[in-house]
Amino acid sequence: MQRTSTKPPLILLLGRDDWQKDINLNYILVHYIQKKGIAIAWEDPIGGAIWGMRHNLNRFFNISEFWDKLMVRGVQLLFATVNWRYCQHLFRQFNDNQHHTIDGRCRRVASRIKFLSKKYEVYIISRSSGGRVASLIADNADVKYMICLGYPFQNPENGKEPERYEHLPDVHTPFLIIQGKKDVYGGTEILEKYVFNPNTTVFLVDTDHGFNMQKPQWQQLFDKIEEVLPKSQVKTLSSFDLIPTTSFASN
Repeated sequence: MQRTSTKPPLILLLGRDDWQKDINLNYILVHYIQKKGIAIAWEDPIGGAIWGMRHNLNRFFNISEFWDKLMVRGVQLLFATVNWRYCQHLFRQFNDNQHHTIDGRCRRVASRIKFLSKKYEVYIISRSSGGRVASLIADNADVKYMICLGYPFQNPENGKEPERYEHLPDVHTPFLIIQGKKDVYGGTEILEKYVFNPNTTVFLVDTDHGFNMQKPQWQQLFDKIEEVLPKSQVKTLSSFDLIPTTSFASN
């Protein structure tokens, strides 16, 4: 008989490369997860503090990419001065020659999951390139389930890049890909164009890569996510309260 995990669930958020393109969507996701009573973790150990700071500042200011990066680095260095383990984390990150590569990010996320899985049952909700990273490491990491909103099958500005999808048939970790039918990185054609593992489910919604949609579509999306979350440890709601995000910058 399979043993049921006694660890509480945790959702690790893996975003796309450019966080500013997803500020509204991230706000909706975080709001949903919080209302479900699930613990949240970010890729960066102090991602929660950084998120809160960005959230509050973007309500009043339109911060440029330069100042955002400077602000984030400042918070990271400040925290590193009082936390030796985080100082070591930054040192390894800054000395990683592949810091800005997929392989470099895969190593950092795998290390993060190893730490989190000591206490939690890790679920991943990812966006775009974050989903690609999750799919590359999940089988060798302690991940219960992966969800990706808008998997980047093919960059519309590039030619064919098999490294983005050729591993997917061999991904055995349960994987839910929620894809927009009008996604320029892969729309309705992905069901015929790509091969998936039997443990992978593709769910199409009527939207684009940015997931710009109304409450009915969001309700449909979250109903699908609800199917894979541990029902015994997650608050259930009859409907999702889609909060306004007009105060956030949208790119």
